[in-house]
Amino acid sequence: MKNRLIFLISFLMLLVLAPTISQAQFEVGFGYLNSTPRGPMSNYINRAGHGVSTDVAYRIPRTNLSIGVQFAASGYGYEKREERYRFNNGYEGNVNVEIYNIFSNNSAYLKYDILNNVFVQPYLFFGGGFSYISTDLSIIDPREEFTSDCPKPLESSTLVSDRTSYLLLGGGFRFDLSYPFKSLERRKLLFDIRLNHLNGGEVRYMSLDEPTISNTTVRGENVSFDFASAAQPDIIHEYHAGSSYRTRMQFITVNAGLFYVFGNKKGNRSRILDTW
Repeated sequence: MKNRLIFLISFLMLLVLAPTISQAQFEVGFGYLNSTPRGPMSNYINRAGHGVSTDVAYRIPRTNLSIGVQFAASGYGYEKREERYRFNNGYEGNVNVEIYNIFSNNSAYLKYDILNNVFVQPYLFFGGGFSYISTDLSIIDPREEFTSDCPKPLESSTLVSDRTSYLLLGGGFRFDLSYPFKSLERRKLLFDIRLNHLNGGEVRYMSLDEPTISNTTVRGENVSFDFASAAQPDIIHEYHAGSSYRTRMQFITVNAGLFYVFGNKKGNRSRILDTW
């Protein structure tokens, strides 16, 4: 939450100080985010993370540059199982134990448009920010799930959490939907697809898909044995035990979503096309 406030305040200050604020053009985007681990991290997280992202950006007048912020949240693992639980009144019954592997990225970025006023608009992207990664456990009374859309957990715990900074480098394409849909104004609604490499510092995390079997060669023969860290868990909870790992945070991220541009008024269309 603190990191989000820092980015939001910094972004708003830039807008307030902009000398040409009367010509400001803003855009808001919402989309799907896919994050695939790379490097040593991919040895312990062998599935892509899926989540959502929200962007707010400001186009600097008479340039091809935009500055923006993105808030994103993803999950890279989920497990649900039934366990026995002793309630406060002494009664023992079945509960659902849910475990989540999640991370959030809060980024500030610069975007440079290579081409404007065409159907397909390529751009370059550079940014950085802070990431928070955690594994959380919740114990849910199954009776609550039938009576409430948002059941309150009997217990909730964060098994491990960490954070780090990172850099983003990549690019993407925007498709001006006014070309196939003639009723739309130019550069009012854009479909955006973006590919980035996220390179961060070291973080400590858990994985529900940790490796369980490792092969080696002993005296010329292949031998299989349990993965060492799985045999000696360092994170122990009454309802879950597992290993934590420490590697650099590295992802290939793919964003796909829609952007709505504010400030493109019909009466100023010709001026907007000249500056965009």
